[in-house]
Amino acid sequence: MPKVKFKLPTIKREAEIMTSFCKPRKTGWDKSGVVYRNHPELGEMLKDKKSDDYYKYVHKYSSSFIKKNRKKLEKLVIKYQIQWDKINDEYLEVLSKHFETDYPTDRKIIIAYVSIVPIFPRFLDSWSFNVSSKNPDFMIPIAMHEIVHFLYFKKWMEVFPKTKRRELDNPYLIWRLSELLAPIILNHNKDIEKISKHEHGHYSVFQKVKIGKKTMIKHFEDIYKKHLKSGKSFEEFLKVSWTETKKHKKIIGDI
Repeated sequence: MPKVKFKLPTIKREAEIMTSFCKPRKTGWDKSGVVYRNHPELGEMLKDKKSDDYYKYVHKYSSSFIKKNRKKLEKLVIKYQIQWDKINDEYLEVLSKHFETDYPTDRKIIIAYVSIVPIFPRFLDSWSFNVSSKNPDFMIPIAMHEIVHFLYFKKWMEVFPKTKRRELDNPYLIWRLSELLAPIILNHNKDIEKISKHEHGHYSVFQKVKIGKKTMIKHFEDIYKKHLKSGKSFEEFLKVSWTETKKHKKIIGDI
């Protein structure tokens, strides 16, 4: 069973990720407002600057911010590790059982970066993700959500081996389905509920979308609940969910 290891990211890594969210995006959702609400001084620094020049300013800001808060961040790493270690093996085992696939033999460690970036991306190729340094109460649900993606997509590639790597990320339909299903699985799987009582939220944009008379979330929740009652394989659930997603491609793809 892999172990989740919490650590501080390099300043370079923080600056690169923060910069990517500061820049307006032609595809996907613009998260720059989230960054600037959490780091208003950075917003002032970047005002009237060309986006091509953002990185040097973000790096300077990140370096200064981390230097001022290093002791606090180092304590959080220790705190988070102690908290997570209590559920690591049980949670990862439940995911493996539910997704009906094993962890890769070369993945002994999953890295959780305690980050000043207020958005929490996951990186499938390195099996790493970010957690919040500002809101410690959210660490467990963030980690649980991001870890779902690693094994979920491993199973996805076993079921749909012709999927292209880029389709597993924003803005592709396969990525959207994964972000829709992750909270549904976390909120309605009884074995997961025994480990953590956290309520796992959806993207706000998902909450507004309807498929017929139901919200999109309720539509897929009902599919998942039906799957749980049926006792059929997770592979079958993925196939049904993907068929349903393609059926409503226009609605889901336009979010």
